[in-house]
Order: sequence, then structure tokens, then C-alpha cells
Amino acid sequence: MSEEAQAPQGATTPHDTAKPGETPRKLSRRGLLIGGGAVGLAAVAAGVAFGAASRRPAGDAAIIISNGRVWTGSPERFAEAIAIDSRGTIVAVGTEAEVRRFNGPRTQSIDAGGGTVMPGIHDSHMHSFSGAEGLYYPSLENASMSVAELQKKLQAILDKEGDDRPDNWLVVVDWNPAGLTDAVAHRRYLDALRTKRPIFLRGSDFHNGWANSRALEIAGITAATPSPEGGVIVQEADGPTGLLKDAAMWLVSGKAPELTEAQKREAHEYGFAFLAGVGITSFMDAAGPAERADAFAELSDSGVIPQRISIACGVAAEEIANADETLAAMKRVRARFAEHPRLTVGTAKVFMDGVAEYPAQTAAMLDPYLDPDGTPTDHRGELYVSEDDFAMIATKLDREGWQIHTHSIGDHAVRASLDGFEAAQRANGGARNRHTVTHIQFCSEQDLPRFAENEVIANMQAQWAAPFSFTLDALEPYVGPERHRKQYPLGSLAAEGARLAGSSDWPVDKLNPWNQVRTAVDRTGTFSETGGALSPDQGIALNDSLLMHTAGAAYQLFQDEITGAIRVGMQADVVVLDRDLFGVPIAEVSGTTVNYTLIDGEVVHDVSTQDGKRFVNRTVAAHALAAPAVVPAALPGGRHAVCCGAAHPA
Repeated sequence: MSEEAQAPQGATTPHDTAKPGETPRKLSRRGLLIGGGAVGLAAVAAGVAFGAASRRPAGDAAIIISNGRVWTGSPERFAEAIAIDSRGTIVAVGTEAEVRRFNGPRTQSIDAGGGTVMPGIHDSHMHSFSGAEGLYYPSLENASMSVAELQKKLQAILDKEGDDRPDNWLVVVDWNPAGLTDAVAHRRYLDALRTKRPIFLRGSDFHNGWANSRALEIAGITAATPSPEGGVIVQEADGPTGLLKDAAMWLVSGKAPELTEAQKREAHEYGFAFLAGVGITSFMDAAGPAERADAFAELSDSGVIPQRISIACGVAAEEIANADETLAAMKRVRARFAEHPRLTVGTAKVFMDGVAEYPAQTAAMLDPYLDPDGTPTDHRGELYVSEDDFAMIATKLDREGWQIHTHSIGDHAVRASLDGFEAAQRANGGARNRHTVTHIQFCSEQDLPRFAENEVIANMQAQWAAPFSFTLDALEPYVGPERHRKQYPLGSLAAEGARLAGSSDWPVDKLNPWNQVRTAVDRTGTFSETGGALSPDQGIALNDSLLMHTAGAAYQLFQDEITGAIRVGMQADVVVLDRDLFGVPIAEVSGTTVNYTLIDGEVVHDVSTQDGKRFVNRTVAAHALAAPAVVPAALPGGRHAVCCGAAHPA
């Protein structure tokens, strides 16, 4: 008897649609029925032959989820129902008749209403504290606009707040550095606003910032101020322009006051409920300080964070010179949480470069950037860590059992990462620590097969693979058509056998994991500003996209033995969706609402409750969901995306 049910013969994968002439079935959601043994067992797909569910004795289920299409993690294996025991373990996967044997007088029933039942989303690269705390800041929503339109929006915020003290900071997030339509960012445009306040605009890419003269003054930035390592203070003849790239941003934003502890707690409570509400059951917080593990542990232990947490300890370029000291500190943190039930510390994050878009152009490229007329310049970006230094630190980290996670946007940075991993493997005896390259906007064709050859995970944010301001006007003229066509090479990496892991990079982007799943397939998503696709030949199958965001990410997070798939013996980190993902047009996947989220078999999100209704995904044709659909009154400004964090969050 098999653990998982087989799909009907001839089932289409990866994306089933309605039969010709039929309209996909509209799905209704029914409430959680508790007790009484009422399990609502209705067949979903006629003619589907299922294997038996389990050899465990019947009657021991705490929860049965039925009347759904259960995507188990295999393109040829669907089921109708699952049963979960009191320990949160999946004990049955199969037909409704098979799973009915596990129904008892105390069994809770969840009716999936015909929607997809699947493993929860594993977000393997995000910045959860920055995202949650950002709910307290006003947002520009990543919109493209003219200087006049920007000034109007900012002045409205200033006028509403009223307090014009010259030390009362205005920090605004989700400024689109590639979306200023008629100018380049300059302090004079912010200085023209009717205010004495210091102003700082946080770029939605987290690699560009924009300050007015008062903010620069408070930060002590003048014409004589040198750019910090890993960043650029853009200067002109009469001093700084106010545009700050990468590490230079923190010289200014670090002067703004932090949220109070009470504000942070409220934001965390709301933010992690939001993650559950959009179906995220595990996440990796990328490149936070190692000490942040204590805060995560407290929030996990107190129930504020229901998800499984992985923490990547940031290793800054300047710390590599004192690698032994840095590693010793990281090792102490790892040991302290070795036995924590929901939190692991085992990843080291290294920034290899910046971003490719104009005006930053800090991503390290093998070939030079072009000027606006298409002529090659002498600028290739830069490696933040040299090849030799990275090979050295990678070898040390690998020897100590650390997984290495590199931020690599440009093809030079990707190659340097792969070279460093190869050096570590040669020195230490082969691949063993699931090293990962994240972002991978550009990759040389000769480096594509090296991911599979060296067992390196390709961690990608699929929602970026769409035609919008960051991939069009801010990029295409400066890289040329050939490189532009090869952005975010998901399809090529998949064809070469690379392991793919999905993530959001929230709050760099607005968070909608279902739009990530969709965009990996159609390369259009809700971000498309042209209505078309970005290099559609690089799209992957829906089943592969789902695997990338579940089992693939679970593998990266070393959770693949307990989560990331639906099969007997796995923990029930499961979501119940409002639609059959394989039965609707791919464009409708972006608008998916999560009706239930379970972690270890416990319902941590139920859309029928008042709290759960805040997280209905109302996005169908506009931008990806930025945050909960309704923001509590306690979060001033109705903030819907990100905030500034103490650590570099990309």
C-alpha cells in the first residue's frame, strides 16, 4: 500500500486547466467543523485511483483535511484527504475512504472546499524583522513617479504629521530608485519641501537611499566625507547629492531613532501573523546579526512566531580579516540554540556584490556596464569580497560545518561564489553543507552547470523575473539586449539539474508568495508593467515552481526530513487554499487566498476568524500583496511593506 495517491492516468502536468469549453470551478470555503466525527467526505476527482493511506490503526487522527486536491509534492501524486495525529504528524494520505478510517469522536475536520492542500511555503531568504517593523513607516509603494508627484506625496505626509521640529526624522520606505521618471535623485528636490525635518527615503531595493540636506547635516556627511567600504556617497562639485548607495545608506538611516520596544513587539505580533496568513510555515532570516537569535528565540518561545526559523549570521567584508574571531562568536551562538525546537543557527551570509540597476550599478559583472547610448564603459561594479578572501573564508566556514549563503547579483559575483565553494570542497573533502547562491540575476552560461556539479543551491526570488522598472529602463540600456534576455535564468538552471529554492527577500519586495509561484511559470506575474513576459523561455512548470517554494527551500533549510512534502511521517506544516492551483489559469494563482495554515498540525491561521480576514489576498491584477489587507489602527500611516533594519537586509 502506498503512502501517496496516484494521479489519474493521463493527468496533465505541470498545469491542469478546465477542459475545453468549461469554466474552472469556483470554489467556496467552508468553516472548521470540530467534534462529532463529521468529516464532510466528498469525492473530488472521479476516476482517480488512490493507494492506501497508512498501516496505522484508524481512529487516532486529531485533524482530517478532506474534500480537496492534495498536492503531495510529486507531479503524478495527488490525494483527496490527509489525517494528522495529536503530535502534528501526518498519519494518512489517500482517498477520502481510506482517510475516513482515522476519524474519531474528537477528530476536527477541515473542509478544503475543493481547493489545493499542500505543504506550506518555505521562504528561504527574507528579512522578517525589517518587514514586520516596517509596518510603522509610511510607504511610497514602489511606484514610478515624477519629481512633482513624489514631492506632492511627501508633502502630504509631512502636512498630516504636523510636527516640524528639525530633529524629527521622516523615514519613508519603498521609494523606487529606478522609478523617478524625469530626474535623478538629488537633495534639492527634497529640500524644496515645506519642512525643516530630516528626510530619508529608503530604496525598495535596499541598495539606494535618498536624503535631504538636513539629514546629511545630522549624519555629518560633507563634500570631504569619504565613501565607506561597500558603499558610495554620490558627490558633485558643491557636495553630496543626497543619493547614497549600499553601505553609505546606513550613515544616514542609522541616525534616525529606532522604534520603541513596545512598537517593535506590536509590529512583530502582527508581522508574523501576516506570514502565517499568506501561507509561510518556515523562513530563513538572512544576514541578521548573530545576537538577533536571542530575540527570535524569545518570540518563538512566547508564541509570537509560530514558524520554523533559520538564521543566517552575517559575515561582513571587514570581518573576514579577523575570520577566526568572527567564527568563534558565531559558533557560540550556534551552540546556544542547538537544542531549540523551532530555531536553528547554521548559515553564514556573505555579500559578494550589490545591485545591477541604474543608478547603483554595484553588482559585479564579467563584462562592463554600458552607457545610455550602448557604449561599453570601464565600470564592471565590484566584488565586495575578493576571490582570494572568499575562498579563504568559505574554506574555514565549510570546515566548521557552516552552510554558506552568498548575495550574488552579477555574473562575476556568481562565479566568485562558485569558485570559493569549489575551493572549500577541494580542501575539506567534497560537498556537504548545502551552500547557496542567492539572487542570481546574471549567470554566465559556462557557470550554469556548476550548480548541479558542485551541489550548490540556486536561491531565487521569482517575482523579479517580470518586465517592470527594475528590469526595463533601469537595466536594459546598461547591460544590452543579450545579457538582458538572460536575466534570472530559472529555466536554464533547472535544465542543468540545479536544485532550486524559492524566497521573497521581503521586505525588499512586497510579499505575495503565490505571485512568486506564478511568475516563475509565466515570467509575467503582477509586477509586469508591459502586460508581457520577461524571457518567457526561462519559465518553469507549475509543479517545479511549487517544489522550489516547498521541498527545494526545505532542503536548503535542512528541514527536508520533517517538512516540505505531504507524506506519512512528515510534520503537518500544511496550507489549505481557496482554489485548485492546477485547475485555474496560471494568472489566477497570484490571487490565491490561504484559508488555513497549520504548523505541526496546529491551526495558526484561519481566514474565517476576524484576525484571519486581515490576510485575504485581494491582489488579482495589480501589484503583489504588500502586507495585510487591513492594517490595525495602532500602526500609523497604514504602512504596507518594509522598514529600515539595523543590518543590511538584501
